[in-house]
Amino acid sequence: MKHGIAISPVAPMRAAADERSEMVSQLLWGETFCVEEQAGRWLRICADTDRYSGWVNPLMVFLPDEAAWRQEAALPSRLCTSALCCAVSEKTGQRVYLPQGSVLYRYSEAARTFTLAGSAYRLEHTLRRQPSHRREASIAAALQLLNAPYLWGGRTLLGIDCSGLTQLAYRVAGVNIPRDAAQQAGMGKPVASVQEAQPADLAFFCSSEEKIIHVGMVLGGGRIIHASGCVRIDSIDSEGIFRSDLNRYTHRLKAVKRLHL
Repeated sequence: MKHGIAISPVAPMRAAADERSEMVSQLLWGETFCVEEQAGRWLRICADTDRYSGWVNPLMVFLPDEAAWRQEAALPSRLCTSALCCAVSEKTGQRVYLPQGSVLYRYSEAARTFTLAGSAYRLEHTLRRQPSHRREASIAAALQLLNAPYLWGGRTLLGIDCSGLTQLAYRVAGVNIPRDAAQQAGMGKPVASVQEAQPADLAFFCSSEEKIIHVGMVLGGGRIIHASGCVRIDSIDSEGIFRSDLNRYTHRLKAVKRLHL
């Protein structure tokens, strides 16, 4: 099976092998995948972190031979913890802007250097220091994305959806969870009520047909951070999410889950 690595800061994953088709997710810099199928100039790939599938443009990825893949995949790595990092190519001097969650291979804390597909880069600034506790780290990661615009399938500061926000926040804290809200709802231990929720628990919301359609991260104190129009903080209670600016509930609570952190 052919493997690959994303070499674009953001590589859209689409529902079909067509530039005009719906974006379902994104690969971030350095994320790995396996190739499931090729159709013309498009590749159907399955991301290694969450087993999510979609079509990508091969110009945004690197497909090494098997020996090179084994060597690259075995390299020690660190995730970009800042909402957006600027890296400089040591060969060309060109700047690359990397979103939170990008994978930095062979990262040196002292030199701020890392590699990707044989090329060397240097961060212009040190990475944001994360809290040592995963629960606090996931909240810190989510808060960095506050006010990011909503984008269906997005996973970055420049555009993110509700499950992309929770997935990315947990990933930066060292925990991989599925891509979609309904998939995430199948994980963890149920919490009896929102009043018993702890910070970083996930709250899920449903449609009139009782289907999971939204997810957010509980912050405590009756607050939740979620992506709805933009990444925002609103109130939450046993009924759901209440937006004070609209003076109404916007999402109906279905369940609260606690994942192992």
